[in-house]
Amino acid sequence: MSDAGALLPTLYEADAGGGWNVGMRAASHALLDGVTLPPGPLLELGCGGGAFALELGAARPGATVVGLDLRAPALVFAQSLSTTGAWVQGDLLHLPFSGSTFALIVALDVVDQVGIDAAAALAMIRALLLPGGAALLRVSAHAWLYGPHDVAFGTGRRYGRDEFVTLVRDAGLTPTRVTYANSLLSPAVVAVRLLQRWGVLAFTHELYDEGGVNLLLGMALHVETAWLRHRNLPWGTSLFVLAKREIER
Repeated sequence: MSDAGALLPTLYEADAGGGWNVGMRAASHALLDGVTLPPGPLLELGCGGGAFALELGAARPGATVVGLDLRAPALVFAQSLSTTGAWVQGDLLHLPFSGSTFALIVALDVVDQVGIDAAAALAMIRALLLPGGAALLRVSAHAWLYGPHDVAFGTGRRYGRDEFVTLVRDAGLTPTRVTYANSLLSPAVVAVRLLQRWGVLAFTHELYDEGGVNLLLGMALHVETAWLRHRNLPWGTSLFVLAKREIER
């Protein structure tokens, strides 16, 4: 399967139960635990099937949560999970919002997608944040790892740590935490990805449906989540940046 983004629908269709999906959502929550936000709505960009947006609402009762995605089938799926959520179709670089509106904006594997100008996207995120608000960002790490997996999931590029942190700062956001994830199994992941890139190992979507792989990923990410509640991880195949919009004085 070679079409860019061909496997994206599997991300929201399996969002509720896949080991990687559940584990990475847990890691995201760990990074947001204890983060103080100003009063205001929460926005997830690229919400997919809505699982994380709904969990955000449960974690912060009383806050309005908005989920935005470009793909109508994702929003239909999200609507099937909850009719109370605010599900909006929109393009990341042409958002149907304006002004400082949101207390929190989450963009997980979004600003690194095909066709996205990361600098412009980050500047827009900053403009939509309320003063004192936060952005939780996740991108794929290490440019040298780019290969068939990234093409299948619509990833336009992978980022180095310093490179992405510089983009975040240039957008007017202040990083408060920078950490990797997908660390414990990263040696095996890197080996598979490079073998696929070099054509030694065939890329197949069946790997993402394999129960044992999903179980192992879920277990590893569960351990990482416990670590991330208190400390950063020095290496991994995903990169998280938690940043804030400073209150101007």
